[in-house]
Amino acid sequence: MEELYYQLISEYYYQTITERDLIILQEWVARNPAHENEFREAILILDAAKLYYKEPLNQNGSWAKIASHIHKKEEPVKRKISYFNLAVAASLFLVTASNMYFFRHKETIAENPFTEIVNPNGQQSSLILPDSSIVYLNAGSKLKYPKHFNAAKRVVQLEGEAFFDVRHKSRQPFIIRTGKVSTTVLGTSFNIKAFPLENQVAVTVKTGKVGVVFQQQGHSAVTSFLYPDQQLQIDTKKNEIHQNEINAAAICDWRNYKMAFYNASFSEITSTLERTYKLHIELEDKGLESLKLTTSFYKNSVDQMMKTLAELSGSHYIRKNNTITFYK
Repeated sequence: MEELYYQLISEYYYQTITERDLIILQEWVARNPAHENEFREAILILDAAKLYYKEPLNQNGSWAKIASHIHKKEEPVKRKISYFNLAVAASLFLVTASNMYFFRHKETIAENPFTEIVNPNGQQSSLILPDSSIVYLNAGSKLKYPKHFNAAKRVVQLEGEAFFDVRHKSRQPFIIRTGKVSTTVLGTSFNIKAFPLENQVAVTVKTGKVGVVFQQQGHSAVTSFLYPDQQLQIDTKKNEIHQNEINAAAICDWRNYKMAFYNASFSEITSTLERTYKLHIELEDKGLESLKLTTSFYKNSVDQMMKTLAELSGSHYIRKNNTITFYK
């Protein structure tokens, strides 16, 4: 899907689309059944991001309304907000359903406690979620998930890095919340790296299709759909987004202590090594922090890795036990 149509669907969803752009969107959806499917998926992702724990609107019922609006043949009435009638009705249904769900279930939420898995530095773990999806949690990371997923969606919260192998369920999207970024899938395998102190989120797809939503200026918008060997990098501090083609297998193979870095900052690399090997790495020369490097490590000793970094960065290092200092 071209970026233009991501934007138009988002504007349609948030009721800010112009009449001219609505016609463009109508024609695009009607042109190809695949476009209709992409429209559905984008709406599903926006719903999931917007409602979080609340019950989403009925996808089949709401799509029937949307489809009737998208495919109608008559010319739109030339009034500024005439085409919003359906969208407003859908939004009212959405809010009503969400409120009903909250009041109906406010006393049972407490009966579905959360499990929190925390890995200290130097420790990795794997776990099976209530839906039989598998998660590999990296060192220095935390995953929070409910004892039972509700029927509408499967939501987990991540701080750090994890590889997900999600069981496919077409009517129950799987959502990973990492601060302002929401990653939604129906069933696929992918890696998310989102350490809060780094202000960076990287989503890397190994198999399947992943939808990423980034909350900007007070509301969520579809940022991208990713396919195998694609990575989305989001700077949550600068609100910058970059999408790249990448070797996903190499990125995801940290589970076997194989680490690959592509155009990564020196500070990102050293932070990863700190968490993985329980080290404390200091940069005496602050100019090293933003230096970009591409390298990989596999079954290397700590000294071998430090020597490689020093050679690539034109620096030196000294080591005292588990404390390492780099200097020019």
